[in-house]
Amino acid sequence: MQNQFVQKGITEIQKYAKAILGNKNYVQKKLAQDPEYFTKLAKGQNPKYLLIGCSDSRAPPNELTETDPGEIFIHRNIANVVNITDLNLNCVVQYAVEHLKVHNIIIMGHTHCGGVKAAMNRDSVGGLLDLWLNNIKNVYEKNQHLVNQLENEDDKVACLSCLNVREQVLNMWKNPIVQKSWQDGHPVMIHGWLLRVETGYIEEVQTDENIPENLSNVFRLQFKSPPKPAQTQQSNGNDQTSTGQIYQQMQNKLVTEFKNFSASSQDSNQETQKQMVDQISGIMQQDINQKEENK
Repeated sequence: MQNQFVQKGITEIQKYAKAILGNKNYVQKKLAQDPEYFTKLAKGQNPKYLLIGCSDSRAPPNELTETDPGEIFIHRNIANVVNITDLNLNCVVQYAVEHLKVHNIIIMGHTHCGGVKAAMNRDSVGGLLDLWLNNIKNVYEKNQHLVNQLENEDDKVACLSCLNVREQVLNMWKNPIVQKSWQDGHPVMIHGWLLRVETGYIEEVQTDENIPENLSNVFRLQFKSPPKPAQTQQSNGNDQTSTGQIYQQMQNKLVTEFKNFSASSQDSNQETQKQMVDQISGIMQQDINQKEENK
């Protein structure tokens, strides 16, 4: 028995040592490509996306998207939940939106998700996990009629994983940090992804019914604009549009343009679509600045 414990201990140490050796190999490869790679990386980050994904070890965002360190700001938890009371997640969202100025937030779920599968069962998994999985159970409760039509268990899990992504996208649109960002002239788009673990491909989850213009008024927040200097409070006499209305118009414009672009370029890759969003966002910001100057 003692020999078994010793042998198992040696095996686990060897696995750990493999990870350390892998890091050394990784550094050597990067330095061979660019001797200044890590020096440049240390100067700061400028990610284009915030990705909220599942902690599952089979869903590594950078590897799946062929992106390098510094390109994606990442938060992961069990079953990629956007919990409105999760201080950790909300700190990540606030930093990404207000300081890193990301324009795209991605919620990425995946098939064969253990958290989603556990949420479909009545067996307790214990303690805090049961509380956390209630977030998924709420989605399951609302969509049992869809999920239970499927016979294969893997298909049921995949279906609920997709529905969960849609729900978490909607939760992110309700987030005050995201809504205020729009008013501040920094449009943020929310995307849903489903990773098919069995193929490796990422699918974009259709969430058109949850885009901002259809968000219930119950969740639409109105933020007080900061007081303007006395010399800028005078209107030109013709523009009676409030700042809040301006941002709402700009928001609707961006959403409409993005939908039109997506509909006409189904064969385009995701990077091209995201570049289009950034381009539209720049045009939108110019419109906002022009309206502000005319007030």
